Amino acid sequence: MTKTIVDMSLPKKHDTEDKIFNHCAVEIEEFVEFITKFKDIEGPFHKRFLSDDYGDLNLDHVFLRKNGDLVHMEHHSIMSKEWMRRDFQYLTTLHRASGRFIHPFIFNTGIIPKSTIEFASPNSFYNPLFLNTKEIEGSVRLNNINYKIDNSQQINVFDVCDLIWMPKYRWDREIESIVMELVDIYNNIIVEEHLREVLRKSLVLWAGKYVLEKNNIEKVIRGLNMSAQEVIDLKKDIVSARIDGMLCRAEKKGMEAGMEAGMEAGRDAGKLETARNMLDKGFEIEDIIDVTGLSEKDIFKSD
Repeated sequence: MTKTIVDMSLPKKHDTEDKIFNHCAVEIEEFVEFITKFKDIEGPFHKRFLSDDYGDLNLDHVFLRKNGDLVHMEHHSIMSKEWMRRDFQYLTTLHRASGRFIHPFIFNTGIIPKSTIEFASPNSFYNPLFLNTKEIEGSVRLNNINYKIDNSQQINVFDVCDLIWMPKYRWDREIESIVMELVDIYNNIIVEEHLREVLRKSLVLWAGKYVLEKNNIEKVIRGLNMSAQEVIDLKKDIVSARIDGMLCRAEKKGMEAGMEAGMEAGRDAGKLETARNMLDKGFEIEDIIDVTGLSEKDIFKSD
């Protein structure tokens, strides 16, 4: 008899942080150690399971330890019981399919959860290990890196991981100013070329999401040595990151204003603001509909 797995996947908006996380997990071998502190990672483990029992499940990031255990890493910028239940499904499916002990880790770049234990089923609970970026003092990490630069010390792979994720650390400054400082640092570090490229790609996306001042955008393009052709080639990623930033700001504004269902109302307002900004910049209506999900009627209706 064929077993049926309930599809617990959730629809995902474009998530700039997810894209950066995937760059790191795929292109930086030591990124797993950066999150887990495990020093015995052998490499990626196969992630796709096809069978009558397990359906077609393709996990994002699974790694093998030397002792035979597996590490399953997930990124979240928003925490919810639904996401945790989905992660729990991934964990149990991976365990049944592999027969191995699993170490679940969540790289959380959003609000720190009040409890890291969320019930996933009536008979068990899911208790992954968290790395909450908001618990990391950004100024301390940045000062350490600047000290190394000033004293001509080696910038290592973990420093690069810090630089990549610094916009999501704890700060008492605007993120735009942090991104601009990181662009300056990019030009003053000596580091392996493949790490420099991941840092560069990440800074392009952070700038797309958080840099609003026109002069600062031009500084980013110069600071990252982006050619006119490269700006065109990365147009889709940059626009998606800018939309993500607009939606997040509108969502926050809606929640702070105490709107009913603030997150949803704020996101809808952000989509409309984004659509009109894109219209002003000359984007085709088909592209605006594609990236915002709004109808042509919604976009052109008056307030």
